[in-house]
Amino acid sequence: MRKFILFLSILILGGLVGLVAGWRLHPSLQNKNALQDFGAAPDYTLTDQLGRQVSSTAFDGKVRIVAFLFPYCTGYCPLIAHNFVSLERVLKAAGLADRVQIIAFNVDPANTGPAQMRTFQEQYGWHPEDTHWQYLTGPPDEIHRIVTGAYHISYQKVSNASEEQEIEKEKEKGTYVPEPVVSNKMADKANVDYDIVHNDALAIVDTRGRIRKYFNDANRVSNDQIMDVVYRLLPADAQAAAH
Repeated sequence: MRKFILFLSILILGGLVGLVAGWRLHPSLQNKNALQDFGAAPDYTLTDQLGRQVSSTAFDGKVRIVAFLFPYCTGYCPLIAHNFVSLERVLKAAGLADRVQIIAFNVDPANTGPAQMRTFQEQYGWHPEDTHWQYLTGPPDEIHRIVTGAYHISYQKVSNASEEQEIEKEKEKGTYVPEPVVSNKMADKANVDYDIVHNDALAIVDTRGRIRKYFNDANRVSNDQIMDVVYRLLPADAQAAAH
């Protein structure tokens, strides 16, 4: 998955302003310290990696760590998956595994589903039967409503050819920044001729179902950064029990 810069307006959702290297969130979503209120997390019923129907109400009362992933990705998404495995170890050690829910939305719902989502998780060290991480998919229109309409994350399918052309333009301008390449055996086998470009971001939802925090460069967000927000969002009794 190649990132592109996309500046979003939180008031005008889904507007595609430009496609140049490094999709990033609008500055209004990037305050590094403060917890803000970006609105309610969406309600939905979707399908998880095990092919089961999952309602958003199942996460009521939990802090949610939310990502947006492409199963055939060979860049940032596998790094985020690796980080989730590490984060879950930290949550378990802190006694918070059942108070925090990891969620990822499939940004390629038209072409991939539970089988690819399970394989993706397995490749990077997660057991799909462990539903502390729910990888969710559904009809494309519904995923767009949730991901772009509610979480303000844009994504777009592009051909490999057009992506390579964009890279060449960046190289000519001297603005090209190499991105990580991570092995994805499933992607190699499928040999798809497209990519899904999207904001490389994490969102964090509080126990009341409000979106309170965004992190840009999701693949580089540390466990300490996430846990700091988790502790600030948990009720006092849960914090005391964890410590």
